[in-house]
Amino acid sequence: MLVACPNCKASLDVAPEHYGHTVQCPACSEKLTIQPPAESSSKSGGGRPERAGWAEEDHANINLLKSFAIGLGITVVFLGLMFPLKGTRLGDIFLDRGWVNYAESLLFFWGLAMLGMKVIKNRQQERAAILNLFPEHLGKEIHSGNVDGFIENLYKTPLTLRDSIIVNRIRKALELFEIRNDNAEIAAFLETQSDLDANRSTGSYTLLKIFLWAIPILGFIGTVMGLSTAVGALDIGEASGDPEALKGAISDLTGGLGIAFDTTLLGLILSLLLNFPLAAVQKKEEETLTIIDTFCTEKLLPKLNDSKASSNEEILQQADSLPELVGSLARAHETFLENLNSSTTQIRETSEMLHNNLARHQQTLETAFTGAAEKLSESSSEIFMKSHAELEQTFQRISTGIDLINKSLRDLGERQIPNDARKKKGFFSR
Repeated sequence: MLVACPNCKASLDVAPEHYGHTVQCPACSEKLTIQPPAESSSKSGGGRPERAGWAEEDHANINLLKSFAIGLGITVVFLGLMFPLKGTRLGDIFLDRGWVNYAESLLFFWGLAMLGMKVIKNRQQERAAILNLFPEHLGKEIHSGNVDGFIENLYKTPLTLRDSIIVNRIRKALELFEIRNDNAEIAAFLETQSDLDANRSTGSYTLLKIFLWAIPILGFIGTVMGLSTAVGALDIGEASGDPEALKGAISDLTGGLGIAFDTTLLGLILSLLLNFPLAAVQKKEEETLTIIDTFCTEKLLPKLNDSKASSNEEILQQADSLPELVGSLARAHETFLENLNSSTTQIRETSEMLHNNLARHQQTLETAFTGAAEKLSESSSEIFMKSHAELEQTFQRISTGIDLINKSLRDLGERQIPNDARKKKGFFSR
């Protein structure tokens, strides 16, 4: 939800878990109280109802301060019950071995308090899993026409059960389906939500696993401290002559060894005792998440229909008009066949006409080419013959000119020019 800071007017995106709390504006550091939005089902401009959801609690993690207070109280009560046993082996282990055993007891009972609170949360999830979230009167399938009715039914669930993993997951899935109307997107969304819830559940046991590691470590610390005390008590050289001093040194030695072994023993026993309920609660929570995943996969997804209306309902609505529909299809098929035959006949006639036109064009082209070739041949022959006759006349004139020149040279007594022109028969003569 978007909230405007009253001081700097900055727009803040507030998560539902902040509703009712006082937060600090990251822009101006001014404190403001986040008011939860009023639940409303009024229609938006597009005809879709506007829903604000509800504030969701953390379904996996518990309140650490509350669990610590419970664990501390149980520790105080338990140690108080041990006072009548002081002086016995059991009472001395808890009351006479120093602060290490107190810390081990506090971590143990704190862990048990956390497990008890997680058991209560898990029982709430199991109760919510048996709710009738898909009433039959709203429809056998969920589609765009009735999805808002299913969402409104979830909003009518009692708040103690409404704020649960299964109800929140289904509500978000249906609200996404109302917007997107796509089964594939809803399946991907549910798978993502399943991974997120599983990771959150696994992460909620981190502190308990640290307790399992820290309790025996505290025992080893107590061992080191006890051995240190015992080693310090071994210096009995000065007390060797005094029986009382020697007795006190031996008492310190045995006391240090007692602390060393008892702290380790208590740490190992408490970590072992805490490990069994931890594994049982974690297994039970994983089974609950598996039941929720199975419900979403086997109950929700098969009901979603991303078509505009249910296919069965649509068939029933059109059952009365089925004979008319069949008749219309038959008439349309007959018309289609008639048009197909007509088109086939037109295509065949057009093909024959194109073939005849092509044949005529080919014959005309051959005739025109043959005539042009014959005219070219005749023209070439005439040109060659004319050129041959003109060439013979030219040679004849040259020969007559040479004869005149030779005659003149003969009269002058000079050497005559050879006249070969008379031997030429034409341009193509050899």
